[in-house]
Parts: sequence; structure tokens; C-alpha cells
Amino acid sequence: MRPFQRPRRRVLTWLGAGALGVFGLAAVVAGLSSQNNRPTETAPPPSAAPTPTPVPPDRRLIFTYYFYWYDASTGAHLQPSILRYHFPPEPLVSWRNVAWHQKQLSDMRWAGIDVALPVYWGYDRPEDDWSWKGLDVLAQAWHELKAQGGDPPSIGMFFDTTIVNGRDLVTADGQQWFYSNFHDFFTRIPRDEWALINGRPVAFLFTSDWTTAMDQSTFDFVYDHFEADFGVRPYIVREVSWDYPILRWEKGVRIRDYTRAIKTDNSYLWAAAIHGFVNRGGVAEVGPGFDDHLVPGRGDTPVSRENGDFYRRSFQAAISSGKPLLAIETWDELHEGSSIAETVEYGRTYLAITREMAASFHAVGRI
Repeated sequence: MRPFQRPRRRVLTWLGAGALGVFGLAAVVAGLSSQNNRPTETAPPPSAAPTPTPVPPDRRLIFTYYFYWYDASTGAHLQPSILRYHFPPEPLVSWRNVAWHQKQLSDMRWAGIDVALPVYWGYDRPEDDWSWKGLDVLAQAWHELKAQGGDPPSIGMFFDTTIVNGRDLVTADGQQWFYSNFHDFFTRIPRDEWALINGRPVAFLFTSDWTTAMDQSTFDFVYDHFEADFGVRPYIVREVSWDYPILRWEKGVRIRDYTRAIKTDNSYLWAAAIHGFVNRGGVAEVGPGFDDHLVPGRGDTPVSRENGDFYRRSFQAAISSGKPLLAIETWDELHEGSSIAETVEYGRTYLAITREMAASFHAVGRI
């Protein structure tokens, strides 16, 4: 059994004090202290090209990041010593188990969530076979729920770009590898399950922290080849660390070209489970708190859930921002203590909070 080794999440690369919203600079600084081995960089100069306006979506949607890598039959990602929270024992917690996926999907829908974003780790690493094999089981669970009269959330992609693993995404080989992950994911998830914005399948990207180089051609390659293969352009939501090209790295710092902004359809800022809602990007991020102190080498600055108040405050700020897209971070990341799914420790408390806040979000009306 491979131990939990996913690299630490980056909190923030650069944010001006004016972008910190309701939580303020102090909260961000506190969050940063637990992430001090992540790459940093200075703010773009005033002359930098502005981030392009997001492509307006055709409807209001709530997303959540779905970690499906757990497997009680082997113990994978369920090592008791590093789990902050725990799933109920039934149904059997496993990416192999249709019933487990059906419970997660049904709970998401009950909570008012429109789109599940399976956290995809590629198709070419034998040690991560759950990543592609689990999508087949998830798709089966979705179809069976639908056939039984259920209304499961649609499915988008969350490309966990940790697996880029230092590749140069400007080279032909790097771009082909990058696109091949989109192709694999959307080949495994049937079209009738796809989450769509403006009729286009949705793909979120995690941070650029593990990318040696990238520029607009990285994304143009994906758009062009996806459209050629599937007959439609994807709706790509990048994390803000992809906003400007990475030319190279020097002494652990990204060297960027701030004269050219990357153009995709939308963007978001990761780590709302730590710093709360920050008014950055076109997708509002919220989270319930964060606690990874059981993971070796991490966990020096947990963020309290405040009995649900941290989550409510973040959610309300996101609603007040008027952003029509909102992502919850996370559904079930148990190692980092950012889950809202049913757990032994909290029961369905955070599902109930989500249901309440989601109703307020959707009540704002159509765009």
C-alpha cells in the first residue's frame, strides 16, 4: 500500500491586500505559514496585461471536488494514522464500489450541488489505477441512479496537475501529454453525464506549481484537439497560478511573462478551505476549514471550522459577490480536513449547512 504522498497544497502565490475580501490580510498570512514550502512569486507589475474577463456562463452552478481514491478493500488512502475525519463504514468505502459512489452522488444532490468534479490523476501511472478505473465505476453508478429515477449531479473534470511533475508544457511532447489526460477523462465519462456550461464540457485545473513552463499554446493545443476529437470546445477553468506564462524557474521562483495574459474561459483561486472566500477569478471558492496535522511534515496551522461559522461566512460572502459559479473545497478530502461529506465526526451537519446555503445561492435566479 503506497503511503499518502500528495504534495502540499499551495495557498496563495500573490494577492494584493485589496483582494482579501471579508477575511483580511491577517487570515491569509496565518494560512501561508502552513504552506511555506510552496513556490512564491512577486505580484505582477502594474503594466501587466489584465486577466481576461471570464466567459459568462448560461446558468448558476455549484461544484465540489470529489476525491474518489479511497479503497477499504486495500486500505488505500484510508490509513487511520493520517485521516482527520472518517467515512461511515457503510456502504463499503471504495472507488470500486458502485453503491459508495451512489451514496456520494445522492448526498451531493440532496445538499444542492449541481456538479461533481472527480479529482483525476491521469491514466498512465500504474500505482494510481484508481484514477481511470474509478471513472468507469463512477459512470456506472451515475447511470444506475438515473435509471432508478434519481437526479445525480453532472460530472466535470478536476485535473489534479500535481501529476504534471515538472513537464514542460510548451514542448510538443508536453502538450500532447497534457491534452491526453483531457481526452482520457472525457472518453471514460459518457456524454450524457457531462457537466456543461454554454453547451461545453467543464474542466477545472489545479495549480501550475508542478509545471516547468507553459504559455497560451498549451491551452490552444487542448482546445483545438478536444474540438477535433469531440466536436465541442471544453470550458476550461484555470487556477489563477496559470494566469500568465511560465518561462522557467530560477531558485524555486517562477519567472513569468506578464505582458501576455493566458486566455481560458474562467478562473478561480485555490485554498478557500484555508483563507476563506477571496474575490479573485470568476468562480467563487468556499470551504469549511482545514486541518492536515496528522499528515507527516505538515499541519502547523490548522484553520478552525468554528462550528460551521467559517463555512457559512465564506459561503455568504461568495453569494454576495454575485458570481454565478461556486466551488466547494472539498467534498471529501479527509487527510486535509476540508470535507463536507457525511463523516463519523460530523454526521450530516455540513451537508445540511450546504443545502441551506445552496438554496440561497440558487434563489438569486437565472443569469
